[in-house]
Amino acid sequence: MAAPIAGLRKPTHDAMTRVSPLSRDELKARRQTLRRRRRISISQALWRFWALSGLTAAIFWGATRPMWLIQSPAQINVSGNHLLSDEAVQNLVPLKYPQALMKVEPDTLAQQLLNRGPITAAEVTRQLLPPRLNVHVEERVPVAVVLPVGKGDRAGDTQYLQAGFLDAHGAWMPLSSFGLGSASPQLPKLQLRGIQPQYQRYWPQIYETISRSPVAITAIDWHDPNNLVLQTALGTVYLGPYSPELDQQLATLDKMRNLPNQLADTEVARIDLSNPNVPSVAVVDAPGPGAGAPSSNPNASP
Repeated sequence: MAAPIAGLRKPTHDAMTRVSPLSRDELKARRQTLRRRRRISISQALWRFWALSGLTAAIFWGATRPMWLIQSPAQINVSGNHLLSDEAVQNLVPLKYPQALMKVEPDTLAQQLLNRGPITAAEVTRQLLPPRLNVHVEERVPVAVVLPVGKGDRAGDTQYLQAGFLDAHGAWMPLSSFGLGSASPQLPKLQLRGIQPQYQRYWPQIYETISRSPVAITAIDWHDPNNLVLQTALGTVYLGPYSPELDQQLATLDKMRNLPNQLADTEVARIDLSNPNVPSVAVVDAPGPGAGAPSSNPNASP
């Protein structure tokens, strides 16, 4: 007879009892408990759904009552504007009054503001208490006044930009954009006359260059594409056709700051920088017998 293996013990009666299967009554009770929990969970989910739906409907109903209407532009709060008045921005918002606050589409209004006014960015939000719209804008900043070209300066059917404003990126804006009068101190000081639409794309580079010029530039005449003319603190400057040499031309002009001192008895009629390496100066003699005719001095030193 084989000896029992060491370490193995015969299962006890208690261990056999612990792993015995559940009775049918216990299984039935457990299934009923699970069903009851499931019904409670479904009931709670349905209750939450109907409560949320009811709350949403109540909010929508309340928001469409007269007290939640945008009755006039006075309920549009404007911020971020410096050149445009609050009234100007309010009038740019395309709403028909009265308008239910919850029916307003902020993103659509923001896009329409960009299309309707001198605005580069717009954000529109709704506010319930008190009911109003909050509009935050970023404006286009005009850097030059576009003046009309006289009939005598027009060449054939040449088209020029209409009177208005240009920003630093070359975007044109009508004079009515900001509701400013011709004597308003907010108008840009720089004047531009005679820019053709096909040359408008060069304006950002031109403006960036002249804004860095140490010599003050007050006006630009570009009605003749073959000669860009500047009105500067030193006098009228001819640059010839616009080219990437503009930076060098203005650097040469800066070197000529002492020109009025060198020509004490004469008046500078114009400075020709079409070739910045060989500048020339046309002068007008001081008043006197036979004076008044300009003379060219190509050897004027910068």
